[in-house]
Amino acid sequence: MATKIAEIGASEHVLRKPRRQVLAFDVVPAYRRYELRLARYQDMVPAVRGLSRSGEALKILDVGSGTGPAKRFIDHAGVAAHWTGIEIHPDRIELCKQLGYDRVIDDHDLERGALPMDPESFDVVIASHVLEHLENARGALEDWMRVLRPGGLLIIGVPMHLPFVARLARARFRRRGRKRARAHCHFFSMRSLMELLKPYPVGEIRGFRLISARKWWSLEDYRWFYLLNRRVWRRFPALAAEVNVEIRKPAA
Repeated sequence: MATKIAEIGASEHVLRKPRRQVLAFDVVPAYRRYELRLARYQDMVPAVRGLSRSGEALKILDVGSGTGPAKRFIDHAGVAAHWTGIEIHPDRIELCKQLGYDRVIDDHDLERGALPMDPESFDVVIASHVLEHLENARGALEDWMRVLRPGGLLIIGVPMHLPFVARLARARFRRRGRKRARAHCHFFSMRSLMELLKPYPVGEIRGFRLISARKWWSLEDYRWFYLLNRRVWRRFPALAAEVNVEIRKPAA
């Protein structure tokens, strides 16, 4: 199974053995050394590491844990943590267990009810590219904040669209609905995302890329290109293809 994990990799976008032996950010098998689609997980590390200074292991909830990329990046940084994942895909559930998740919840529908956890159970909640799939996005956010302890950190990642593209996508969704189960049902521009997050104390908002052509371009093999993308799209996150948003729950 360890070999299977290494071959599949930790990226939701790399579900087979890469064409060559490359570790993105020295962590996971990928097409390129600084693959921009994996920068979303690299970006989470400093904030999570900042919460671990007390020396106690963090309690982290990974909503939509997939193949475990968030855990692999944070583990690689030396952050001690107890991990709970929520995942429904059987192969990914098994991978998460092999990667060392303490618990993987495999029977919870995020659109059908509250998380089966007590309030204030976690130091960190990660939901990377989950919110856009949930019709009850507002309710999901409320529930994620419910299980977060005071002073804890919620990190959400979502794809972004220019305003006119987001409006067109929403209009198309209203006419046609979802093409398949769990497909996107929200199409965020910065304005609509901020409207959704208005009740919460939003902190950092960071973008990573405009496009990623990792299969065809070699630019993502170069650190300077990654750093350039990070600098530009952190300054102009509304124009990026995706963002991470940090929300820190107010201390009691």
